[in-house]
Amino acid sequence: MAGVFDAVGRFFLHIYRTLLNRHSFLGLLRHILINMTFILIWITTFKNAWRIDSSIRPLIDVNYLETLDRRVFGFSLFGLASQFTCSVIGMLWMYTLTRKKISIIAGLPPLLLNILYALSHNLSEPLDVFAWLSYGVIHFISPFLAAFWLWLFAPPGVVSMFAWSFGIQNCLGIMTHLSFPSAAPWYGDQYGYPLPPGNYSMPGSAAGLVRVDKVLGTHIYANAFKASPLVFGAFPSLHGAFSCCCFFFVGRYSRKGTFILGFYVLWQWFSTMYLRHHWRIDLLGGLAYSAFAFSLFYRSLQKIDRAYATGVSGGNGWQRLWEGTRLQYWFDRRPAQQGYEVLLEEQEYNKEARGEDREIDSPGSSREDLEGAWVRDEGVTWTVRDTERRSR
Repeated sequence: MAGVFDAVGRFFLHIYRTLLNRHSFLGLLRHILINMTFILIWITTFKNAWRIDSSIRPLIDVNYLETLDRRVFGFSLFGLASQFTCSVIGMLWMYTLTRKKISIIAGLPPLLLNILYALSHNLSEPLDVFAWLSYGVIHFISPFLAAFWLWLFAPPGVVSMFAWSFGIQNCLGIMTHLSFPSAAPWYGDQYGYPLPPGNYSMPGSAAGLVRVDKVLGTHIYANAFKASPLVFGAFPSLHGAFSCCCFFFVGRYSRKGTFILGFYVLWQWFSTMYLRHHWRIDLLGGLAYSAFAFSLFYRSLQKIDRAYATGVSGGNGWQRLWEGTRLQYWFDRRPAQQGYEVLLEEQEYNKEARGEDREIDSPGSSREDLEGAWVRDEGVTWTVRDTERRSR
């Protein structure tokens, strides 16, 4: 029995040391708090928004978003031109980052939002629960799940970039909420048309989530939204931005994650419109804010990937957790079984790079060249090949 307790104790000690990853406990705590700087600023600002004197706050616009939503997503000449422009901007953004033909999918959001909006008008109890699961449950845990997955399977350092990107997009979002207070769709449902002027003493509304409260036999969401410290914060949709941020990061490191998180984004978009919490333009704005924040750290992600490919940064969380066992490379092949192809691509931020391919048969054979390229940041990107397949 003593041997069992000793084995269990050593196992948990190993987990603890894996989490520390060569940091002291206080050093790890400091590292986490620094990475969460903007997240903490966002949470603090949101929780204390009600303390801002209404006399110094801007006037609430209750009509603009609804009007803009109809114009941008309508089928008039202006609407079609607006949607086409948004699609082109999306494709150019993705192509600038990835240089891949698949960038064409970044032009789909306007079309997808119109389709989901058309599907959001038929109310039913099963759809209430379906929308609630995304909007009222998964929304709150998705950033934690994404961060945990990235820690396990993405290169070391990616979780930090995720935290910074997530925090910045939310800070930009709440700054917009405070400087441009606007009404959500539920405002017209609750107060009728023509829309009465908004004021900061008005309580929030759970909108479609009231039906979920009825199904669950509670008043959780009705009470929570009535006490919201920031009622008029429709644009941009941070619910939409949350899901997009998770999609960008997890999708970068997992093909399956791309499909799973892509579905989650569409699910969240549908839910926010079905429950009458956001307009289509709000969701498009949330996507834009998330894409902007992700772009700020894209170059850093490339450097992190290069460091991981050369072994400079060590293994990811899963590899460290199961180091020395058969499970260590359960999801990744051993470095000795991998070959790396270094592609020098011309980048706007580094005009000295040339498009000449260099091949390295094993990570250790030209380690100094690879590490030197990473340190000099020559715009090197990496793709993994199976060495045995190349030798055939």
